[in-house]
Amino acid sequence: MNKILIVDDEPGIVESFSMVLDDTGCEIDSCLDGFTALEKIKTNDYDIVFLDIKMPKMDGIEVLEKAMEINKDLVVVMISGHGTVETAVESTKKGAYDFLEKPFGLVELNLKFQNALKLKKSRDEIKKYREELIQSNDFSGNSSAISDVREKIDKFVDLELNVLITGESGTGKMLAAKLIHFKSFRSDKPFIRINCARLNKDNIETELFGKIENKELVSEGKLLEATEGTVLFDEIANLSPETQMIIFKVIEEKKFIRVGESKESTINARFIFSTNQDIESLIEDNLFRSEFYHRINVLNINIPPLRERTEDIPVLIKLFSNQVSRSYNIDEKNFTPQAVEILKTLRYPGNVRELRNLIERLIFTVNKDIIDSDDIELPETKHSRTFTELFSKNMSLNEFQNESEKLFLIKMLSDYDYNVSRTADILKIQRSHMYNLINKYNIQKPPKINGKPTQ
Repeated sequence: MNKILIVDDEPGIVESFSMVLDDTGCEIDSCLDGFTALEKIKTNDYDIVFLDIKMPKMDGIEVLEKAMEINKDLVVVMISGHGTVETAVESTKKGAYDFLEKPFGLVELNLKFQNALKLKKSRDEIKKYREELIQSNDFSGNSSAISDVREKIDKFVDLELNVLITGESGTGKMLAAKLIHFKSFRSDKPFIRINCARLNKDNIETELFGKIENKELVSEGKLLEATEGTVLFDEIANLSPETQMIIFKVIEEKKFIRVGESKESTINARFIFSTNQDIESLIEDNLFRSEFYHRINVLNINIPPLRERTEDIPVLIKLFSNQVSRSYNIDEKNFTPQAVEILKTLRYPGNVRELRNLIERLIFTVNKDIIDSDDIELPETKHSRTFTELFSKNMSLNEFQNESEKLFLIKMLSDYDYNVSRTADILKIQRSHMYNLINKYNIQKPPKINGKPTQ
């Protein structure tokens, strides 16, 4: 049953509303002043509020502002008398859905009510879909590491502080950023992702701040697009020290001047940052500014790689199998315990993203309802073929050890995009030792094609 609150200092108006709305089957509540209205809103879940603008002690605009602070999802229809239409229009800017001008007819009142009720129902549906979307895309797994990630996300959602999300490629940094946004009070506002790899000293101001030419708006800019929402600066390690300082100044001052404009624009947005690199190592190499790092690393969420939480793999296998079956309207396939154990032994340099791709490939290439360990064939790579050839060569043990170690290092560097710090961390050796091995075997970083090493 829908619940309606009528707020007006004229008892006759309240009675008229009640007579019309009684036939709708709604539960009707009413009061004659703003103070009582706010108390009722605090303790009741109303679907629609009809609120008079002109009331003694506390007028309707003030009640509206305080009511929206209590419940921003309220659908409020303002009641205005003669000469207060402009005020009523202004009230819509403060959160009211519509206004009804006195004197009004029964047909007009019923129409306003029906429209407000439709809006409320559509909002409830959107809210339901958003909650379902969040639940279906939340981090899955029972490990303590992923539980810690979920707890931090829930803790940080409404803290208006910068968040740095770290983790390898494919661990879910984008997912974490979106969860922070969609669980926060900014969820109905824009979520804007800025790809830092595309920012340079020539385009950063236009991309972020927008541009005006000949008094015409050429580009609004990402920061104004994100007004009242959330901005994700994705993979900040790709920023040059020069562009880092431009962003540092913006997030520090919360204002900027657009290209071609003289007046300042202010920023109202939440900032989130992500990286798959070791920023502290970049600082040591003078590739990242320490002051920028400390400014963005106020709150931190580190998403662990899949190889460090293998107990989550069975949960993820089941999740991905279910999602694929629903997406393609096919029967869900199951994995035997032996198949799951094989999948748990893999290293997954691409992390959860790689596991999902593997599960999808198995579902569509294995023509059985139950996938067993024998069905899991890993694709052969250039490195595995070369390693196989080593066994056929005539060489000493020392030569084999050197050749196999070199090949293993090249494979590991390739898997992690020649990120020396991350590869050293995975191999559990010092970064300096990793560099010594690279020099020892004269391992050259391959040229990049479309941003990826050619391996």
